[in-house]
Amino acid sequence: MTTSNVLTVQPGRAAAQDIAVLVPGSAQSLRPRVPMSLRVMSGRAWITLDDGPNGARDQAAGDLFLHAGQMLWVAPGQHAVVEPLGSEVLQFRWRAASAVAREGGRASDQPWQVQSAEGDACRA
Repeated sequence: MTTSNVLTVQPGRAAAQDIAVLVPGSAQSLRPRVPMSLRVMSGRAWITLDDGPNGARDQAAGDLFLHAGQMLWVAPGQHAVVEPLGSEVLQFRWRAASAVAREGGRASDQPWQVQSAEGDACRA
């Protein structure tokens, strides 16, 4: 597993903060303690979610495939494994739902819900 933060500043652009980078063949295990959002910044993501904190299988469990611009809400205690899909590098932002809401995003009533301007995530 490999992750890193991209903190380069380019003239005339804001710094990209809190961006995790995964190369093909790597994975990242995420276990949030508070509601979190995972937004794909570039590349495609294969995300596997467990049954959640209560162990009851629901719509949140299983494999999801997200493209750049799509966001997934992950519930506290739920386990998510994120991997790049294909041969592209994956860049994603993993942030607390409260931080996203302060910036004008909206937290979902259903933490597992995928939000996108370009359509729904694909399920396996």
